Formats: sequence, structure tokens, C-alpha cells
Amino acid sequence: MTELIRLAMIFVLTTQGGFFLAIFLAGHTMIEWYEWSILPNPNKNIFVSVINGFTASFIGIAYWAGKRVNHHNWFVKRVYLLGYAVLFILASVTFYQTVDYFLRLIEYKKF
Repeated sequence: MTELIRLAMIFVLTTQGGFFLAIFLAGHTMIEWYEWSILPNPNKNIFVSVINGFTASFIGIAYWAGKRVNHHNWFVKRVYLLGYAVLFILASVTFYQTVDYFLRLIEYKKF
């Protein structure tokens, strides 16, 4: 079970990293693609909220970073996106290692 949690974390974190790369290469096109995938009025019903939450959990951080640097020129935007990507990689590796440590403790404590 703990291996499944590790694989799910790796899947989500690499998807976020891949979308960072896509925004870095394709720019505003990928930001528009994300905005088209979000359904309007998420408070209307639970289905729309789940779909929006699922989409945001997989590619939301990269979208946020892309929107944050959208007003700069092409070169500065790429430099800032690269900085955000490096910060994301450091944070995700730290998060993964911390959760992995606790999962190993759980596996070790099993009787």
C-alpha cells in the first residue's frame, strides 16, 4: 500500500513538472489550454468541483506560475518560469523524501 502512495506522489509531481516544461516551451498556448479545461461555476454541483480539483492537483502549480509571469516579455518570462520550476523541483523532492521517510517508518513498525 505504501508503494502505491509513493507511485501516486511521483505521478502527480512529474505531471506538474511536465506541465512546467510545456508552459516553458509553448507559453500562452498551454495556459489557454488549462483555462479551457476548467469548468465554470464549480460551486454548482460536486461533479464540476471534483473535475476542477483533479485538474488543479495535476497541473495547477505550473498554471499559477505561468499566469504570474504572463505580463513580462518573452525572455524574462522564461527566466522566471525556470526559477519557479527549480523551486518546484526542490520543494517536490523535499516533500517526497519527507513522506517517503514516514512511509518507511510505517512499514518498519508493522508487526
